[in-house]
Amino acid sequence: MPEQTFGGDDDSSGGGEEIRKKVDLSKYGLAPDTNIRDVFWKIMGAYAATKKPGVDLNSLEHEKFSLMRVAISVLSRPHNEHYGLSPRFIVMYSLMMMLDGKWMDAFSEFLSIGLDDKIGITKDIVFSIKKLSATEPYEQDINNYFGQMIRARDTVSIALPYINEMKNQDIVKVMKKELIILARGDIGENQINAINSLELIKEDEDVKKSMIILLSHWDAEARLAAANVLATMKSNDIKDAATKRVDKESNEEVKKILLRLASNDRG
Repeated sequence: MPEQTFGGDDDSSGGGEEIRKKVDLSKYGLAPDTNIRDVFWKIMGAYAATKKPGVDLNSLEHEKFSLMRVAISVLSRPHNEHYGLSPRFIVMYSLMMMLDGKWMDAFSEFLSIGLDDKIGITKDIVFSIKKLSATEPYEQDINNYFGQMIRARDTVSIALPYINEMKNQDIVKVMKKELIILARGDIGENQINAINSLELIKEDEDVKKSMIILLSHWDAEARLAAANVLATMKSNDIKDAATKRVDKESNEEVKKILLRLASNDRG
């Protein structure tokens, strides 16, 4: 297929013709011999031109994972067929497709695969979700999807890295309860991502109390993450907690922060 270009959003293209419609899905539906890549590029072209999918996504429910995997396949080969769209916009429109289709399971798998450094699209996903979460058609669905993902054991490890990287205070506020539970009760990377995410709302009393409790956590990495959150704050509670904890602290890096907190003027 000859390379074609979309006009509109892509800042790396010089504009150009609309993509040729090999298959008129709106008229004929998805025929058995339809190339799923043609369907994908038709949807991408419609989003580039109109911010709408251009097809009935409900009729493509059974093809949602195939469409998602086409997106991953295209993004995994950045120098191949992009039809004038930059990878960032392919990520954006793919997410819009899944959100408009209410395809939460495909959305979750796309984010999971997107964490693979070999594919190199994590930053583009973060950028796109931040942008979409600021728009009314998608904000509620994104909040709901991430809320459901961090409550489920099989998807919590997918959601947390994105929540941490997005640095979106509104999303963190919506998920405060779940993030506090993970910060205090999970372990490893999940716990650290939850603690770092909560730093965006560190002045919240529940968050501050949780960070103080975490100064006594068994894991030094968790204590360090909590201490770093508290290091930018001043209060009687924080100073008192640091003072009580400092002599018991075995990790030198954490101890340095506690000493600094214990010597802070009361605020």
